[in-house]
This record gives sequence, structure tokens and C-alpha cells, in this order.
Amino acid sequence: MVARKKKILLVEDEAVLRESVRDWLVDDGYDVEVAEDGEQALEKIKKEEYGVIVLDLRLPGIDGLQVYEEAKEIQPKAKGVIITAYPSKETRDKAKRLGLLDYLPKPFKVEDLEKLIGTAIEEAEEKKLAKKHLWLELGAVSFRLCTHNYECGSCAFAQDIQDRFGTISVIGEDEVTKFKEMPGSQRLCRYASVHFVKKDQSS
Repeated sequence: MVARKKKILLVEDEAVLRESVRDWLVDDGYDVEVAEDGEQALEKIKKEEYGVIVLDLRLPGIDGLQVYEEAKEIQPKAKGVIITAYPSKETRDKAKRLGLLDYLPKPFKVEDLEKLIGTAIEEAEEKKLAKKHLWLELGAVSFRLCTHNYECGSCAFAQDIQDRFGTISVIGEDEVTKFKEMPGSQRLCRYASVHFVKKDQSS
């Protein structure tokens, strides 16, 4: 699964919970790193890119919300989940303002945390792919008629176009027989030269 290639950072000072959640996620295919406190987490965030950061609210030194706020400055695309045994409206509201995915009160089901992580990473991947393809648009497709009865090996044009970037076969081997039976004015060349141009990203 593509989503599981992204790294997860689990920031939890309670050793038993930290190790058990990490082991669960690792067993299910995620790449997980752990940190015991906020400072250690930020050091890791400066060196590694994480898809989702899971933070305990109450950590030694800097609390989880502060860590996430600083983490977003380093990695703006990182998603975050707060887990806490001390939920409150104030911290829940702040978590929402910071853009955290969710706020899970302890005790929580690891399955629920895993669903949040999986959904977040999948959405990030989909957005990344969509953004990647937005800057390409089809510039031109050139078609021409076949003049060699689909004997492409003896056609200089067919050889030339196959060597060019962006060439696609528009008529498959199985369809060639049918096209041979058609009038010459309807026998399209098997190949199309596709030209892509960059699209203005601001549009």
C-alpha cells in the first residue's frame, strides 16, 4: 500500500504505550520512529520528513501542541494527531486551530489511530499526484494515414516517430487486420506523436 511508505513519528513519554503503539503500527506495515519528548521530536523533524506526527499532549518540557506548531514551520505538509489522558475544550479548540487531524482521548483504540494515519497519508498522496499532473496539458496530437499497409518496418515515418518522446500507439496489433480491410482514406497510422506543454500553475 502506497500510504505506508511514509514515515510516522510517535512522540510519547510513557514507555509502555509508546512501544506498544509503535509495535502495532510496524506490524501492520508502517515505518515508525519514536521520540520521548518534544525536543527530541523536533530534532528528528529537522532531519527526517514525516507523513503524520502523533503527539501526546502532556510531554516533558514542550507540550504536544507546541511541538506540532513548531513542526509545521519545519514541515508544513506534516499531519498531526494529539493523544491525551487530559482532554479539555481549550486544548481541543487549539488543536483544531493548528490544523491537527484529530484529538484522541486516552484510552483509545490503536485501530482508530491507524485509520486516521492511513487516511491522512492516502489523501496527501492523492493531492501530490493531482498537483503533479496539473502542470501538464495536451498540447497537440498529430494523426496521419498509413501508406504502407501497416507494414511498419518498411515505413520511415513509423520508425522515426517511435524514436521520439511522447509517442503512443493508438491502434493495437489486434485492430490492424480490421483497418487493412478499410479504404485507404480511413487507414490511420498506428502511431500518434503526442506533445505535452507546461501549463501555467497560477491558472
